[in-house]
Amino acid sequence: MVIPVFAGKGALGAALASYLILLGRKLLAPLGFGFLNFFGQLVSHRFSPPIGCFGPGKVAIRLARGTIQFIVFRMKRALLASVFTIIGVGCLCVSVYGSEVEKQLKSDYVGKTLTLRHFYHGGYLKFHSDGTLQGDALLGPWTLDGQIAVEQIHFKPGMLEIDGRRVTIVFDSKQKPVDQIAALSQYSGKQRKELEKGFRQQRVRVEIELPATASPDEVGLAIHKVFLMVGESMIDIAPPLWRSYFAGLEGKQADPPEPAGERIYRVVSAKPGGITPPHAIHSPDPEYTDEARKAKYQGTAFFWLVIMPNGETKDIRVVRPLGFGLDEKALSAISTWTFEPAMKDGQPVAVMVNVEVSFRLY
Repeated sequence: MVIPVFAGKGALGAALASYLILLGRKLLAPLGFGFLNFFGQLVSHRFSPPIGCFGPGKVAIRLARGTIQFIVFRMKRALLASVFTIIGVGCLCVSVYGSEVEKQLKSDYVGKTLTLRHFYHGGYLKFHSDGTLQGDALLGPWTLDGQIAVEQIHFKPGMLEIDGRRVTIVFDSKQKPVDQIAALSQYSGKQRKELEKGFRQQRVRVEIELPATASPDEVGLAIHKVFLMVGESMIDIAPPLWRSYFAGLEGKQADPPEPAGERIYRVVSAKPGGITPPHAIHSPDPEYTDEARKAKYQGTAFFWLVIMPNGETKDIRVVRPLGFGLDEKALSAISTWTFEPAMKDGQPVAVMVNVEVSFRLY
């Protein structure tokens, strides 16, 4: 019995090879593997037309029915073997690629301190690859929630995991920010050990979603959407309270205060014809942060601010910060202060003044 068979094994193998090559290139091209053609050729070779085929896509064989079924069965087994071989090799390549990327990420970031673009509070933060936060999180002080000391980093398909410690910021004698753990010399004995243990237990995990086949460049871009790049200015992301401070730290000129429609004076003296300085009417003390209270941290912060003709405060800027989140507590308090305004020629005027805010535990 002569049975004509169209779309024979050679055509099927060629089609399968082409499909696998295209699929493999689409999935693994970002990984930089150029040997998929080899496997495509291997698949084509396994399904090359056997003796008895006459022309592509057409074969005429005089065989019994059982033999035909046996040939089809062998073809399917070969097909499955090739497919699983390619899948296995592809998975191995992805695994090797992931290991190499993770190794490079660890070299670049583990042991480093990264600054978040937004100072989100909490022990778990998850971001989209464009840097937007998934879910909700409160914004906290830069000196408590702005930086993360990276301890572990894991790269998985579609996800980057960063584990580390929240860095509590204080300031040295030159007003430069330092990690509180590195500034524990003022403490000793059991208190020092307990404080250091507490700081090291401030854990945080950051997860960043990635494309399933993210390239190293895409991974780096996603990280920089969440964290500041090396050398990037803090002025661009800092709240108004901190911009003058960072301008001075980076050797840049701070923007002058510009309350709408007001000329701003400075109080030099109270001589006749000069400006009469403002006087506080209501100036409640700021609250402590829990972190500063536990560490029994005390000190005085200095601020510039503008007192408006109506006695309200505007444009509050920290000049000499304390850290531990206390500067933001001072800002909250100063924002509620009211004054008898400064006077010039019998008229209330806006003036810039320097104020001190002390934090003491009694």
